[in-house]
Amino acid sequence: MKHCFLSIFLIYISLFFFLLSCTQSKVNTTDFDAAMETTDSLMIYSPKKTIRILDSLKLHYSDISEEQEALLLFKKGEVYYVNDLYLEAIQEHQKAYTLFSKQKDNYNKTRSLITLSAANLRFENVEKSQEYALEALHEATLLSDKRLLAKANNLLFQLHFTLEDYSKALDYIQKAEKIFTDEKDTVSALAIKSNIAAVYLKQKNNQKALAVYKESLHLGKNINAPQTIVKILNNIGFTYIEVKEYAFAIQFFESAIDLNKNIDAINAAPYKGLGYVYFLNNDFKKAITNYNAALVIYKQNKNLPEQIEILDKLITLTIQEKNPQNALMYQAERDQLQVALQTIEKERLLHFSTIKYKAKEKEIALQYEQQTNKKNRWLFGSLLLILTLLLFLLGSYLYITKLKAANKASQLEQSLLRVQMNPHFIFNTLAAIQNITLENSPIKASNYIAKFSKLIRQNFDYVQKEEITLEQEINMISNYIETQQFRFQYSFQYVLTLSQNCNSQSIKVPPMLLQPFVENAIEYGLKEKKEDGLLEINIDKEGNQLCFEIKDNGIGRSNEAKQYKKNGVLHATEIFIERLKLRKKSEEETFQIIDLYDLENQPVGTKIVFKIYIK
Repeated sequence: MKHCFLSIFLIYISLFFFLLSCTQSKVNTTDFDAAMETTDSLMIYSPKKTIRILDSLKLHYSDISEEQEALLLFKKGEVYYVNDLYLEAIQEHQKAYTLFSKQKDNYNKTRSLITLSAANLRFENVEKSQEYALEALHEATLLSDKRLLAKANNLLFQLHFTLEDYSKALDYIQKAEKIFTDEKDTVSALAIKSNIAAVYLKQKNNQKALAVYKESLHLGKNINAPQTIVKILNNIGFTYIEVKEYAFAIQFFESAIDLNKNIDAINAAPYKGLGYVYFLNNDFKKAITNYNAALVIYKQNKNLPEQIEILDKLITLTIQEKNPQNALMYQAERDQLQVALQTIEKERLLHFSTIKYKAKEKEIALQYEQQTNKKNRWLFGSLLLILTLLLFLLGSYLYITKLKAANKASQLEQSLLRVQMNPHFIFNTLAAIQNITLENSPIKASNYIAKFSKLIRQNFDYVQKEEITLEQEINMISNYIETQQFRFQYSFQYVLTLSQNCNSQSIKVPPMLLQPFVENAIEYGLKEKKEDGLLEINIDKEGNQLCFEIKDNGIGRSNEAKQYKKNGVLHATEIFIERLKLRKKSEEETFQIIDLYDLENQPVGTKIVFKIYIK
């Protein structure tokens, strides 16, 4: 009997702990789900706190399942993505994607693919973004999930819109539109229609863009989304400017302003649009009033590019109004903002390069760790394994060498950017523009401001690219020469000759090839000539080589100009040669600097020749 009671007692104890463990597991799951829901409202406003909560979940529950771990990684990736931390988002979603694939959770795997594609696109990794987007489209098709299909099509639209392939972009966004229309998702349908209109605008089909915007306006009246309506009204206003129907443009901009006042919203776009319309109609007082209203809002938002654009207009308008004091005030403010914007842009480029380098560094560190583990694990393995390991080491060495070369190329790009945008050139050009402004030539000053701004944008855009078209290179160097002509009061002319066998739209070249030598020709040769200066640029194609010749009739190079290095700073010519060496095609051997002399052995200019291989 005693043993019987003992056995029953043990059974009850076992049953109690079993039920307790089941209850604890259930509580854990409930707490886990509740914590995950909490992060939805925190991820935008408090990303660091959200990450801490997600990390603590994994530490708190020792028996967390693989499914829960995958959801944690997915959520962390989303937090990083909405807060513009794209590298971290990619890393977390790659882990989540692996776990979802292992669990055959195709729905969540497709969601990870969509964010991976979007993050890589923001990270300017276009090829990887396309790879993920196409896989997401394939998976969404197999799942027959309309919402995922719409998102995948919308991603492919963004990708092709970025690549300026507007025909394919329109095809994908129209597929997404049909899905959202079928699902009766009005908010998403409005966003889709705005994207469609944006494509039509890029294709210069303004009437179709207007029609789509008006459809959006009609559709938006059925939902309570005033801020969306404001955006549509602004878009319609700017489109009417494109088709030169200014009265309608004013009507829609004023409607946007009234709606903003009703919802206590602050939006500079309609004021900017009105300023531009009145500027085009020569109503300078109203233009100044509206531009100033837009400027106040852009200052609150700390939007430097928009402030600079508005100040450019205000400078021109105040000169037209014969108010030089205000014009100088706006010019001084604009110059300060331009310098600040250049500093920010340089820091952004350097930060972008650093992030990429750190990503590669982490990847190499991980590969090295895996390699070391394999070596320790299979220390007494077979000869075949040793041979495999040696081959892997060789591959890692080649990879590291390639990375060092890429890092060197990145450093050369930064050096090239510093040489291109040297402060003397910038401030001298700005001073020249200021002089023209003070001479009461507003249109001329405005044109040169636009040309100079375009030159700066081209420099920042092209320095990041490995190759650009020959047409882009020619446009940029022409813009640079014309800026220099203005600076030196047209004391020299230039002739650019392109051989008929050169298709400038298809031929690809490294960016900023010609600028260092054009600058040298002007600064060391043509600068001292007060008249009859001539700069010649000849481009020809011989087989698979592109031949360049830069020639000037200046005073010839001084001894100082013939030195590659000056005060320990890398000279633009040496940077150019290093860039050619990185291409590993022996193109640097074709580079020559030829000093030109007349019959009396007096210097009459300089000629630069070099060749590069093209595909």
